[in-house]
Amino acid sequence: MERALEIARASNPGLLAARQEAEITHGRLIKAEYLNQFNPEISGEGGQRRLGGGGSGSDYSVAVSQELEVAGQRGKRIEEARANLERVEQLVRDRTRLIEAEVKGTFFATLARRQRRDLLQRVEVLNQRVRDASQARVKAGESPVMEANLAEIRFGQSRKETLVAEKNYTAALLDLKRLLNVPPEATLDPSGALRTSPTAYVLQTLIDKAREARPDLLAGQREVGRVDAETALIRRLIIPNPTLEGFYREEAGAEGPERIVGGGIRIPLPLFDRRQGELLALAGRRRQAQFEVDATVRTVEKEVADALQSYEAARREVEIFEQDILERAEENFRFIEIAYRAGKLDFFQFVVVQNDLVGAQLSYLESLAAFREAEVSLERAVGVPLETGVSR
Repeated sequence: MERALEIARASNPGLLAARQEAEITHGRLIKAEYLNQFNPEISGEGGQRRLGGGGSGSDYSVAVSQELEVAGQRGKRIEEARANLERVEQLVRDRTRLIEAEVKGTFFATLARRQRRDLLQRVEVLNQRVRDASQARVKAGESPVMEANLAEIRFGQSRKETLVAEKNYTAALLDLKRLLNVPPEATLDPSGALRTSPTAYVLQTLIDKAREARPDLLAGQREVGRVDAETALIRRLIIPNPTLEGFYREEAGAEGPERIVGGGIRIPLPLFDRRQGELLALAGRRRQAQFEVDATVRTVEKEVADALQSYEAARREVEIFEQDILERAEENFRFIEIAYRAGKLDFFQFVVVQNDLVGAQLSYLESLAAFREAEVSLERAVGVPLETGVSR
């Protein structure tokens, strides 16, 4: 499982794409950290002048201007860009949470389908031996021909069930390869145990942890902070930026060129555009972002409660199997072939007992798979691994 998660973190295309969004947003922060958002401008003019007496001369000028940011605009711009980067980083964490949960769920589903295939292969081998024993008993005159025919039919059915189980396992394996970005023809051999030691959890503890850790909720909270930072920036932008200018001018005159050096300042007057529309839109966006956070909190609480309910039901089901059924079923599974060969069971008794035992083991396997699925869903709802101090 841990190796599968490592591969997914390094190779899953969806996760890699989400990380690129953080890189893109980081570029916005770098731009916000420029010493000045405006580059200096240089301009020049030139021309010919006719002078008295039929003469002529040249006029030219060179000017350099620079718009300056005032009222702490740069600091507010950096604050907004950092808040936005934090928001995107939480969204990347949320994408990671969902993909890791999908990998875990698919991994456990693959293990469950392989164990089902292995169990049905075991049943197939047992039915093959029983078929051979039935044929031997018919030849010895100990059983009717119908018994051997039924044993042959039963073996064929078990062979078919094994093939279906193999197909389902292969399909699950391909789905896991897709999540790990592994080619379909690559060899992948998932290993691990479906059986585990179920733990009891307290709902309120899980909800408190989810409120602290769920990255989608944290991203929503960061968006509220980002909008606040952007609002503060827009308020600073209402104050006009001055543009300073220095120039050098040379004009032709009758007695020689006249040189002028000077400077100037330009300040736009915010008579009409005082950012009213932007501030109104940001106020609405701020309320919207807070409502979205409140809605996410309720969604998180419901997801945790639903996931815990499913987890508890699956946990109790597994415990019932392990306490009352599994050990007896496994022991009897080993004895039925011996009893049949010894003549202590006729064929029809063997079929009934085998059906009960195989059904019990398949039901237990389904309970384990359902428990693991519920465990993954609970972990996904909380937003952190369940080992991190949330047990009762």
